[in-house]
Amino acid sequence: MSFVVKVLKAAHGDCIFIQGIFDNGEHKNILIDGGPSKAYKYRKYEGELFKELEDIRKKDQIIDLLILTHVDDDHIGGLLSAFKNGELLDKLTKKVWFNSGKLIFDTFDKVADESNYIDMGLRNSDGQGLTSIGQGVTFESYLEKNNIWDKKLIIEGEDRELFGAKFIFLSPTKEKLEKLLIKWKKDKPESLTSSKVTDYDKTFDELLVSDKFKNDKSVHNGSSIAFIFEYKEKRILLLGDAHDDVIVDSLKKKIEGGQSNRFELVKLSHHGSKNNTSASFLNLIECNDYVISTDASKHGLPNKLTLARIFDSKPKASIHFNYPEIIKLKIFKSEQERTDIKNSGFNISNSGTIFNYD
Repeated sequence: MSFVVKVLKAAHGDCIFIQGIFDNGEHKNILIDGGPSKAYKYRKYEGELFKELEDIRKKDQIIDLLILTHVDDDHIGGLLSAFKNGELLDKLTKKVWFNSGKLIFDTFDKVADESNYIDMGLRNSDGQGLTSIGQGVTFESYLEKNNIWDKKLIIEGEDRELFGAKFIFLSPTKEKLEKLLIKWKKDKPESLTSSKVTDYDKTFDELLVSDKFKNDKSVHNGSSIAFIFEYKEKRILLLGDAHDDVIVDSLKKKIEGGQSNRFELVKLSHHGSKNNTSASFLNLIECNDYVISTDASKHGLPNKLTLARIFDSKPKASIHFNYPEIIKLKIFKSEQERTDIKNSGFNISNSGTIFNYD
């Protein structure tokens, strides 16, 4: 039995596949998020999500499980494009896990006011939508039409089993979800208004000497699903855009309860933001391989400080980018710095983001 994790190129967003032969001997495809819309299609351009789904279709396979972590456009946009007008996800998807606005309001026994069902109409310069409850509601309509939505809210502390694998949820908490009852579409989340200024001109040492961790305050990111995918002895940590404090608290409970702190792979939260990966988190876990999913085109992400923290905590670890060219072109402009880091045993990898587990 084996499986593969693929972190697709999805512009500044997330789009991840887990594919493999599981307990019943059948091949299964699990999709987590879909990036912005251009991860699927943009005008004549066919993105990696489209190509992967087309390959699945040609093999007469399906998407056995789709997980949407939260409704920011860089996670939901590609899914919307792939569901509309009979596109590939509309034909291929069997089951969906998704904490929708309606589901959240229903769970807390609250009535959503009308504003929660109106698209914000926000667009950026390339025509890509930003985020809105309108997108979430549109997504709900696709799921309702196809009768593929498992309408049970996902909350920290819950475990689910499927295909012989276990999904151990670390985020969101009820408290984080409850904030969406009034903040779901009232303003743009901080994740979309964060600074475009980078910290790439500083060395690891310069960044670490003045390091003070500040937790992400985005309400939308606080609602993000994050989970451990566990199959046999292999454990993958997929953090969406989840808040660091929630992940640290959840992991401490798991470890105190006897679970391992060892992971084969960690997909870092919020595209390598310094506000989502703390030294406390890194010191809590054992892992040699970390993935950052972004093309570095938005919001100054990834932060180099995040890489420095990993280097400080795990000096022999490897960091993998789904856009490896940003290592030289943006983050490490000094050849000497790259050489010094490599010689220390820390690996800033350009080998891609397909990981095989037997």
